[in-house]
Amino acid sequence: MQGINVKIYIIFFFSSFRIIPANFSYLCFFYLISCDLSILERIKHLLIKFFDENKRNLPFRKSKNAYHILLSEIIMQQTRIEQGTPYFLKISAKFPDINRLAAAEEEELLRLWQGLGYYSRARNLHATAKNIVENHDGIIPRSYDELRKLKGVGDYTAAAVASIAYDEPVPVIDGNVMRVVARIFAISTPVNSAEGKKLIKENLLRIFSVEQPGLFNEAIMEFGALQCVPANPNCLQCPLKEFCETFKADAVQNFPVKPTPKEVKIRHLNYLFLLSDDGRTLMRQRNGDDIWKNLYEFPLIETERNISDKKLSAVDLWKPLLPFPKDFRIKFQKPVRKSHKLTHRSLKISFTMATVERLPANLINGSGFISISLQEANDKPKPIVIAVFLNDFID
Repeated sequence: MQGINVKIYIIFFFSSFRIIPANFSYLCFFYLISCDLSILERIKHLLIKFFDENKRNLPFRKSKNAYHILLSEIIMQQTRIEQGTPYFLKISAKFPDINRLAAAEEEELLRLWQGLGYYSRARNLHATAKNIVENHDGIIPRSYDELRKLKGVGDYTAAAVASIAYDEPVPVIDGNVMRVVARIFAISTPVNSAEGKKLIKENLLRIFSVEQPGLFNEAIMEFGALQCVPANPNCLQCPLKEFCETFKADAVQNFPVKPTPKEVKIRHLNYLFLLSDDGRTLMRQRNGDDIWKNLYEFPLIETERNISDKKLSAVDLWKPLLPFPKDFRIKFQKPVRKSHKLTHRSLKISFTMATVERLPANLINGSGFISISLQEANDKPKPIVIAVFLNDFID
């Protein structure tokens, strides 16, 4: 497609020296423009054809139910389809419409969300459901602009719901779409930069289907997920290879261009799993603007670096957080160490188990901790790494 522009320049260059007739040069110009348009139409047609022949049978594609589309898009953000689909099924079964979701307790949704990560999505989804019920009569807004005003609904989600549920002609831009467009048009600017996003959108609009916006958006996202994959795409079998600038240049693996990744921050989280003789433990709900907000955890001390097992198994370490009585007896076991990855964070986690005769009242009153049974602890929404530790202990 860049070659079209070069040919147009050559035609007008020669016509300016009367090497070819001016009338003929204009005919060539309009012919080449029509060829360019037909190429763009062909790309659009092939993407939709690919989707028709290869689309996965996903539960949220069975209707244009706006609630199901909104729920699925929020779940699938930063989540693989294979991982997110079971969550969609169990959440939509528990809360089959926006009214049921709005009426639920946030903690109930967080419990179902456990293991999916990015828990702010669940909290925002719950807040948005209540907003829709209270301010929109339980009807999900029909336009991109109105959807964009909802908490936790960004450009991508608003465009997906507006186009797929309501046929509003707005393009969806996610990681799959950026990759496909960057490769077809050989966009060498980093796709996550302001200029890169502008170029992606401009070129996407060249092939976007105003007549079938929802179908086109699903088609190009599916094409990126199944055919134009990040690593080692099967370009020889790609239906768009003759139109793909990076394929012609044998440079597909160099696109899309991405900025330098952010430095991964390492955090050291040290948990005390305190267990009384009658099978109770201490937990409290996380708050503040940090990871795992509103999820439950054991008593925690975060340190700047890894500390020894001996230090973790010392009462003095925990006294600032849990003021043990002088005559309080506690028996520690060797800490269990685990690693857990979050976006731009690497968590080094230790669980130190300690048995006590009872949970003294001064560990609970006014400290934010609650005394609960192991079954109650198992039912609380909590980070997946704590859930796995607890399940291993109970089993």
